[in-house]
Amino acid sequence: MTNSLFISLGTLDYIIFGGFILLLSVVGFFAGKGEQDNSEEYFLAGRKLPWYVIGGSFITANISTEQLIGMLGATFILGISTALWEWINAFTFLFLIFLFIPFLVASKIVTIPQFLERRFSPRIRHIFAAFTVIANIVIFMAATLYTGGLALNAFTGWDLTSCIIATGVMSGIWAIYGGLSAVAWTGFFTAFVMLFGMSALTTLGLIELGGEGGIINGFSEVLRLNRAVDGVGHEALANIQNNLNAPDGYNRLSVIQWSGHPQTPWTGLFFVIISISIWYNVLNQFIIQRILGAKNLWHARMGVVSAGFVKVLLPYITVLPGLILFALHPEFLLGDWDVAQKEADKGLITLAQELLPIGLRGLLLAALFGAIQSTVSAVVNSTSTVLTFDLYKTILNKEANDTQLVKFGVNASIATVVLGIIMALVVTQVGGGIFEYVQTLNAFIAPPFAAIFVIGLLWKNANSTGAIWSISGGFLVGIFLKVLGAYMAMPEWFYPFANQAGMIWGASVLLCIVGSKYGKNDKSYEQIKDILVMNNSKVLKAGLGDKWYNSVILWSLGFLLLNLAAMTFFSGLFFPT
Repeated sequence: MTNSLFISLGTLDYIIFGGFILLLSVVGFFAGKGEQDNSEEYFLAGRKLPWYVIGGSFITANISTEQLIGMLGATFILGISTALWEWINAFTFLFLIFLFIPFLVASKIVTIPQFLERRFSPRIRHIFAAFTVIANIVIFMAATLYTGGLALNAFTGWDLTSCIIATGVMSGIWAIYGGLSAVAWTGFFTAFVMLFGMSALTTLGLIELGGEGGIINGFSEVLRLNRAVDGVGHEALANIQNNLNAPDGYNRLSVIQWSGHPQTPWTGLFFVIISISIWYNVLNQFIIQRILGAKNLWHARMGVVSAGFVKVLLPYITVLPGLILFALHPEFLLGDWDVAQKEADKGLITLAQELLPIGLRGLLLAALFGAIQSTVSAVVNSTSTVLTFDLYKTILNKEANDTQLVKFGVNASIATVVLGIIMALVVTQVGGGIFEYVQTLNAFIAPPFAAIFVIGLLWKNANSTGAIWSISGGFLVGIFLKVLGAYMAMPEWFYPFANQAGMIWGASVLLCIVGSKYGKNDKSYEQIKDILVMNNSKVLKAGLGDKWYNSVILWSLGFLLLNLAAMTFFSGLFFPT
């Protein structure tokens, strides 16, 4: 990358960033004022969030610096295929909107582990709660604070350790102070800043490449240069193919890739949807919590619909900058491969140095900090909620009153920030790109829980024994696959985490079915019948809107078609090698 990774700021940049922090503080203060009075206000925002706040904060909790920085770096190396991680979410969103949200809202639960207890048993609740806390800290907090630290380091010149600590402290304040209400409303506010700030970087990159032809010509130039048919780009593509063991004619402009592709092999796409995507978008407490705080079922559903439309456009700020970087600097991929992968995470900083004038640099810093703050706040709030309701209240203090619950939640929030900072410091020593780090861990943790969740909704005979078999056996299978791949030469399709997620998911489903056949049911049919999808058509039909303009079905079809169109456009049909 560039020799210096420091981005100088002017007076206007400081004014813009300072203004953002001031407005964020005002929003956080008033949204969180009085929220510590009782547990429902603190943990669920009094169940009064409107759809637009749910949608905006859903996106900002979902997209943070590990995507803004990590996906850019992954795209720089691999091409447009990383956009699939945004577009395939459409299918999971539909599952969430039409099948799961009705049960979440109707049951008036506080956490996802609590839902699993109602379906299976307290054991499953406690196991899932423990893994939720671990994943929140080890995966989401660590990755967000690490990439946030990289960004702050580039703007301030402070050492990385100090930047990570400062990022963690500044980002966790509003979650500790105002609970979910502060988290949701600050997330809604920062969604606009994040989208506008990152869009400015992409747009200037297109203008740089398009010259007098402007943005449209710049987009065409990005596509042409990423085909890499000649020049330095072709040399860089040859180096990529060699290090990835890719087949000849590797197409950087196709989301459909060969079975050994490190991130999006075609063989693993279905399993990514029903395992990693289900885990991340449906079972993930820090994503789901704002839905649990919705005013009613329609607001909950429409919030996710609005997020679905934003997901179609997110590659403009998460993926297209990576293609722009390759178009501008394919020579960065001609050197040592290990160094290139690590340096790819600095691609956003490189583009900011080269493209952004004074003023817009401050806006980008605001966008990055907003993304960090939103995700960290969401993770902190959700982790404290799980610790409070699923572990503290059910194990340590079953008679805890409202005041004790809130007090424990505040202390749990502080502990989460501290542990997240520690894990982020550990991540600084991990090799490879940060996006790959996140997805690899997700692919290990997600499949067993996604398997028991889906089976539990669809099959009445699934029970706690089957769930235990699925979880324990699924993780053993995951460990076995890692050991086998490390000590034996396996086919190329064996190694991508998406394919391994599919193998773990399949084994988990089988183990759940077999274990349920041999195990004793903890709950009778009468106790779980209201949770089974096929038994509750009345619940499924509620909250869909009564006019065409507020129809959940119509607008859901809209974002689905847009996602399918985007995937078709970059399927390899229009840009063959």
